[in-house]
Amino acid sequence: MPRAVANKPQPLDSASSKELKRLQQTFGEHLRALRHDRLITIEQLAELAGLHPNYVGSVERGERNLSLFNIWRLAGGLEVSVSQLVETLPARVVKRVRRAG
Repeated sequence: MPRAVANKPQPLDSASSKELKRLQQTFGEHLRALRHDRLITIEQLAELAGLHPNYVGSVERGERNLSLFNIWRLAGGLEVSVSQLVETLPARVVKRVRRAG
């Protein structure tokens, strides 16, 4: 019996794709700034975080939608909290749903 894929990502609509790209860019820019503040190279951060240097570079360029586990690893490599690493992300604007009544 074939296995069903339960966690297959759903395609994003145009607005969500733009929002994702903006988040990735913001996160990558902040990651690079923190790394520069500590005067370490991408290769050094990658080693400290247990990640590949190419992966870290692509995160800094805003090309990756990384997992919580990798965010946690990068924070550890930079010796900052996860909250410090994501503090520059913009707040999500949520549409209010009108209730009938």
